[in-house]
Amino acid sequence: MRTFKTIHIPIPQNLPERYRKLFQKKSTYKVPELQVKEYKNVFVSHEGLCLQNFRLVPYSSFNICTRYDKSFGWQYYKLVLEQYLVSTFGKSLKKITLPADTTYAVIHTKWFNYSFWITSSLHRLIMLQQSGKDFTLLYPQAWDTIPYVTESLKAFPNLKIYKIPIGVHVQVPHLLMPEVRPFTACFDGTELETVRNYITTRIPAEFHSKPYPTKVYITRKKAKYRKVENEQEVIDFLVPKGFSVIDFDDLSFWEQVALMNGVKEFVSIHGAGFSNIIFMQKGGQIIELINEVYAQLEYTFPFWKQTIVCGHSYIPIFGKPVNETSLLIDSQMQVHSEKFLVNQNIIIDLQELKINT
Repeated sequence: MRTFKTIHIPIPQNLPERYRKLFQKKSTYKVPELQVKEYKNVFVSHEGLCLQNFRLVPYSSFNICTRYDKSFGWQYYKLVLEQYLVSTFGKSLKKITLPADTTYAVIHTKWFNYSFWITSSLHRLIMLQQSGKDFTLLYPQAWDTIPYVTESLKAFPNLKIYKIPIGVHVQVPHLLMPEVRPFTACFDGTELETVRNYITTRIPAEFHSKPYPTKVYITRKKAKYRKVENEQEVIDFLVPKGFSVIDFDDLSFWEQVALMNGVKEFVSIHGAGFSNIIFMQKGGQIIELINEVYAQLEYTFPFWKQTIVCGHSYIPIFGKPVNETSLLIDSQMQVHSEKFLVNQNIIIDLQELKINT
């Protein structure tokens, strides 16, 4: 029988009541003990969706367990079933059947960006190594264009890979599947610590030896959206307090890891790079700048949870979005645009920042 662990995340202190209730309903959750499972004759879509005997494989992707999210399980099932049927019996989609004498493994899902890579995919790869079983990794060819993937995989020098052409699906006779946490914003500190220990002990010497600041403010000035509108005011306040302004877009994967491994105080707006806090040593101080309108509607506070389970203190500072009337992100269609509320620039109250730093 699968065992579950109950995680309780303490509510940040000194919050106005209108914000406390947002955290309270998300402060407790259960995480399952994830396992490496073996399956036979599995259809794996190019997005990592796994179908066996016309059913989604349990724990093969985020948000497909109906007890957590009723929409994505059905949505992804319809998608992968159509891909299987068309690639098997039609001509518009291509499928490759892999050799039966090799065991293949999958570590990617439809939810894929930098944050999911370092908090899930890397952990799944470590799980595979720890299983002691021989496997060849299913490697979407598109990964060759993603520097953080190619750079981080250097920490696994003996990894055998099979590159899947872009848009092609695969039928896998023997699949080794490390399970995925059931929903995106449920983190187990033990798993994140495993990733931190594995990756930080493999930082290349040329990055390990460089001096890095211990207090950083992360700017998104090069991003298309989700920025601090009055960022210069924020910077003018933080720099005299010893903070360095860092843009993760200027750093390689290993430079980000080396930097964050020594950071003690971290300030950033919501974004995938925020997950770099998992590489910090325990005891750090984290400030998240949050769109207050989006927080009251859809935000699940993943970085609050990550911060706490990684052993750091957490302070949220809420800012007003530049355009409060913008539409919410259509999460089912995974549409990203500066027009959506989640991606609005926000204005930070400097007085709030001064009180909390």
